[in-house]
Amino acid sequence: MYLYPTEAVRIFAHRGLTVAADSSAIDENTLPAFARALEVGADYIESDIQVTRDGVPVLFHDDTLGRVSSVDAPVGRLTLDELAEVRLEHAGRVPTLAEALEQFPHARFNLDFKSVPAITAGCRVIHDYGAQARVMVASFSDARGDAAMNKLPGVARSAGSLRTLRAVLAQQLHLDFLLGMALTGVDALQIPTAQGKLRLDSPGFIAALKRHNVEAHYWTINDVAEMRRLVAAGASGIVTDRADLAVAALR
Repeated sequence: MYLYPTEAVRIFAHRGLTVAADSSAIDENTLPAFARALEVGADYIESDIQVTRDGVPVLFHDDTLGRVSSVDAPVGRLTLDELAEVRLEHAGRVPTLAEALEQFPHARFNLDFKSVPAITAGCRVIHDYGAQARVMVASFSDARGDAAMNKLPGVARSAGSLRTLRAVLAQQLHLDFLLGMALTGVDALQIPTAQGKLRLDSPGFIAALKRHNVEAHYWTINDVAEMRRLVAAGASGIVTDRADLAVAALR
């Protein structure tokens, strides 16, 4: 069960943990970063699915490699072999989804399907590894999320941007039936604390979600005081770059 019953706040390691035990840097979204996050006690690994030119799903956030390497090329224009030759800023490399599922067979992953090709390629690997019970489908696009859900029946799901907006407006208008409709088939809202002037972190909104058995997970929270404030407001999960600080502060 992905969102297993617990009284503890869920800690999601955003792209793993990039701080090693000796305080040296680790490349984000790499196997060492995921291993480090699990080592310090993170409950979930948050990552993103991109697809290589030859159709292999890999775990990488950006469309291009330029921010984290000297190769400023789109992931989708490189074959897996070409991508394997790229070294990231701290000598890491981009892993495949299959490598992550195999190396961490008991870890739960929160996976953002970044593109339409990621749906077919990513779902195929998740299905082949029988990993549906340890994956939550995430995407800013509700359409991509729905498409992935259709290929992975029973997998956990977080809402996309449109569903989230509908939920917020329904709660503010005190239209509980519309809130329920917006949250149908959704297990969690993974959201920032605010969207422009619209606050998404009020205790009332969080409580309304819980009445519909939907959790609120907030990103990307790296300040310990802010983590504690959100948990006090009722948040069920914290998505953070600093899983080490979150575990120390919240456990």
